[in-house]
Amino acid sequence: MVAKLPETIGKYKILSLVAQGGMGAVYKAMHPTLKRHVIIKKLTIRGNTAITERFKREALILLDFNDPNIVHLFDYFKEGNSHYIVLEYVDGMSLDVLLKKRRYLSGPLSLYIFLEACKALKCAHEHGVIHRDIKPGNILISRKGAVKLADFGIAAIETAEEDDLTKEGVTLGTASYMPPEQFKNSKNVDKRADIYSMGVMLYEMVSGKRPFAGNFSPETILSIQKGKYTRLRKVNPDTPSIIARLVKKMIRPNPKRRYRDMVPVINSIEKYLKQFQIDQIQESLVQCIANEKFEEPFLKPRKKKHVVALSLAATLILLAGCTAFAWTQGYVHKTLLCESYGALKFQIRFPISVKSPEDILVKASLFIHDRNEFPEADSEKIVFTYQEEQTDSYAYRFESNTLYIKPGAYRAKITAEQRIYWHSFTVESIASRKRTGTIEQLIGISFDRIENQPLSVRTEAFDAISERTITSATRYSVFINGTWVGLQTLPENSLMAGQVIKFKAEHEGYYDEIFSLKISPYQSELVLRANLIPLPGTLSINAPEGRYRLSLNGSSTIILGGETMEKDSIAKYVGGKQSWSLPSGRYDIEVVSGKNLIQTRFDINYGETTHLRLSNSNGLLLLHKE
Repeated sequence: MVAKLPETIGKYKILSLVAQGGMGAVYKAMHPTLKRHVIIKKLTIRGNTAITERFKREALILLDFNDPNIVHLFDYFKEGNSHYIVLEYVDGMSLDVLLKKRRYLSGPLSLYIFLEACKALKCAHEHGVIHRDIKPGNILISRKGAVKLADFGIAAIETAEEDDLTKEGVTLGTASYMPPEQFKNSKNVDKRADIYSMGVMLYEMVSGKRPFAGNFSPETILSIQKGKYTRLRKVNPDTPSIIARLVKKMIRPNPKRRYRDMVPVINSIEKYLKQFQIDQIQESLVQCIANEKFEEPFLKPRKKKHVVALSLAATLILLAGCTAFAWTQGYVHKTLLCESYGALKFQIRFPISVKSPEDILVKASLFIHDRNEFPEADSEKIVFTYQEEQTDSYAYRFESNTLYIKPGAYRAKITAEQRIYWHSFTVESIASRKRTGTIEQLIGISFDRIENQPLSVRTEAFDAISERTITSATRYSVFINGTWVGLQTLPENSLMAGQVIKFKAEHEGYYDEIFSLKISPYQSELVLRANLIPLPGTLSINAPEGRYRLSLNGSSTIILGGETMEKDSIAKYVGGKQSWSLPSGRYDIEVVSGKNLIQTRFDINYGETTHLRLSNSNGLLLLHKE
């Protein structure tokens, strides 16, 4: 049964329930005097002094802040047995939601968001506060593009005594973003731990991936301790060098080799962003929040002003009212300016073995070949379209739009899937090519047929009910020549891409999960994430006839045992003997009958039946395990 939404909490009118969990709830409400939306966090857990004190500490921390990049605290109060924090409502989405929608962001946009978060963290550090849980989910972005740092629930104050709140050796935080020292002891970390987490977040913003897995497995912790991760520019070759440098230093495993504070990070980013028009980046952010299908425009750095001498003929044409259409279509270049411009087009052909054309990555950038600094050429954005090509060797042909550029020496950087081509060439004028044949100069590349690559396989496993990690005890095997062979027993590089491979995940007490996957030749790394379903047992309840309100693990909706994970309701139990098949595991049951409430904890074991009996003695509700 869904709990009734309160009309008011304190002086605040409740508008909706945002989230609810075992320790409390989050509501959207209206401030009575300011007439603006606020967020109310409710803490209902009882008997845990540490959690209550952390809740109070979060309010005290926020009370000291007055920074536009940190969520604002409006109020803290206690009503009945519950504690409440009233916070600024940020109408938009969190950074992790934005990344899920767009996978990754451009370098300038990533740095703009990151800079605002850095300013917020700098303010927190100046107040002696260590956040300890920096991650995209705690970066909020409003519809107007404002960036806010949120959730100081496990934050620490450097000058405060932490003995009662963070025990020696306790681990707090989110695994993917935690530095090595925070795994060992979250109590004694300093602001360099937050700087590490910020570096991991920046890596994810521009690549769509995290450098480390999101679990507490020994393999993950060892990788974090040794700083072993795929370098950012291998994941996204177009990553600006400033981001690669920042990330490299921020996520060094040794805290002494990281930045000591946020000041040099902020200074570097501000210097880099000066070459862009910030209002354009802000507008892109607003559009990304508002429109899921919005495509980020290509932002060119502003160039230094210089005087360009135009020929008299070009000046006369422009003054005569040459239309933008004629210019973009090349009519002017092909006629009046044929001596001063060349026509260039790129063509890339892909073999049949490569993925479908909609998923193929093709990009190109053009540079002036001055044999010194190689500045970017002043040309239109290069856009590729594809056509099917019916030949024995090649399936798709990608062609760019025609570029009209000054004759001379150039270099092109062409990204085709995992390959990067650097191609040097000389562009002739249109007039010269008219005398020899075709006007357009074609730079053609044939993407060689891809040989099957050795396949690297990484495995993870999770309990489908509790979502806890069970990787270490899960056995993976691969189907080879009619037999299941342990994945860990295979020699290195024995699995090859370019074929269909069957894998099986096994764990005692769980249903097996089988993967049958077609691995393309170009794919060299596979991550298997098995969501294993516990084998079922049976819960049997016997009670006198009556009206009962039952809930398991805080919900009247249960997941039934079996591989399909179907759901059922236990809300309308009216007594008698009734049984349910449930996934094995630990459960908390709550029974309400009239004014009586009783709670207990029990285990469901595979293949066994757990019997619970309800009885009424002198008006008291009793619950027995049989």
